[in-house]
Amino acid sequence: MDDQFLKAYPLRTYKKGEVIVFQAEAPRHAYIIASGLIKAYNLTLAGDEKPVAFYKENDFFPSAWIFSQMASATFFYEVFSRQATLYCVDREAFIDFLKSHPEYLFKAMERQVNDELSQSMHINALQQSRASDKIIYTLHFLAISTGAVPEGQQLKLDVHMTHQDLANLTGLTRETTAVELNKLKREGLVSYGPGKPYIMHLNKLTVLANDRYMQELTLPNVPAERR
Repeated sequence: MDDQFLKAYPLRTYKKGEVIVFQAEAPRHAYIIASGLIKAYNLTLAGDEKPVAFYKENDFFPSAWIFSQMASATFFYEVFSRQATLYCVDREAFIDFLKSHPEYLFKAMERQVNDELSQSMHINALQQSRASDKIIYTLHFLAISTGAVPEGQQLKLDVHMTHQDLANLTGLTRETTAVELNKLKREGLVSYGPGKPYIMHLNKLTVLANDRYMQELTLPNVPAERR
């Protein structure tokens, strides 16, 4: 995003767990992420959290409200990393800026395309019939959507995920998630530990999954500025 445009607006820091925008709230600003990771999620009537998307550096939210498709926020937007810094930008000024700067409008379109890809990957993960496959595909979706770059045959998830976080993403119980993760760890497909990131061993996973969809999405297809 253009520094000259952004410097006119306040840059605010939020801690992990802080809700930036509440569901059904009319936001005060358009938010552009300078650093950190934001989670968008819905709550069921029973109070269960259902994450739907993650936003990282240079992403903006809530898109539907920014582009006047909704009068309020569709989801909750919460800081998922240790902290996040966000530019609080006037919505109309942001829209005018994009309209008058085609190069940034194109980058915004690229980000929206990648968001759509991430969402389709999440749907693909949820459609898997076996619990272990749901977890494998969900970890893959998370790694790609948060901008992880493969190192050889390893793909490291750089955000801290609890068993409950993964359970929310997969629709499984926390207990089932923990059991299946331990199985994947024993089989050498996934590595993790207290205070350590999840690492996916791609060569083993792609052979196990035998899925062209996963193989073709091994390398994140994201603009260089987002890596």
